[in-house]
Amino acid sequence: MQLIVRLGLYKPTRLTDQRQRRMLWMFSLLYTLNIAASNVSLYYVSVPLHQVVRGTVPVFTVVLTSLAYKAKYSPAVYLTLVPVVLGVALATYGDYHALSLLGLMLTLLGTLLASLKTVVTNRLLAGGYDFFRLGALDLLYHLSPLAFAQTLLWAVVGGEARAAAEYLQVVRLDGSSRLALLLAGLAVNGGIAFLLNIASFSASRKTSALAMTVTGNVKVVLTVVLGCYLFRVVLGPISVLGVVVTLVGGAAYSTVRYTEAEQARRLAARGTI
Repeated sequence: MQLIVRLGLYKPTRLTDQRQRRMLWMFSLLYTLNIAASNVSLYYVSVPLHQVVRGTVPVFTVVLTSLAYKAKYSPAVYLTLVPVVLGVALATYGDYHALSLLGLMLTLLGTLLASLKTVVTNRLLAGGYDFFRLGALDLLYHLSPLAFAQTLLWAVVGGEARAAAEYLQVVRLDGSSRLALLLAGLAVNGGIAFLLNIASFSASRKTSALAMTVTGNVKVVLTVVLGCYLFRVVLGPISVLGVVVTLVGGAAYSTVRYTEAEQARRLAARGTI
């Protein structure tokens, strides 16, 4: 972010309202807790179980938007969520065991936080608050330093910073080429994360929170497929069926929402005639 500001490609919007700063602080904390809960839960539960539980994010989103913002969805929308969640469960079919109750609870907490983050992001960027008028780049610019400080504190408290320093020392002793490769990998990963956040925030501004979570489920399945291609893993019949079911569910959701939006637009147009 600082690079594109220095190059004059982007001029950040200044925060003039104390409510904006307070909202950003709370949102950054939610953002950090979501990442922390998700990462820590992977230590206690298997990856398939983690993905299955995360596949229920659309359900959490429906509940949160209905309770917090009185959002209403048609029966057709609820029906399209069934193959999306079921498809993820089939696509990640495997060893569905929780190593501990704590792991399962952390996974559920991470799922709830992921849903809440998506809902709040959509609310912030879609103009849900009169005092908060920031674009995707502005939100990322002001959010990044807060989230960085919080994750750094988490790393220090959890011992990850010490482990990272020890690993860096080993890499330096192995030679400059390995260190350069590590730094290049971190730079590429950071660049991809930056583009992902921009795309995610921009999409959140143009669509609903539920649409983002359904798309996230399709992403899980596509990740499984890409991982199988890159690591030469062969999918079983049940997993292949899950991929197809999820993609069909995502397409059905998009079709239903588009049809409902068109119907609403036509009714509004008739009302103005």
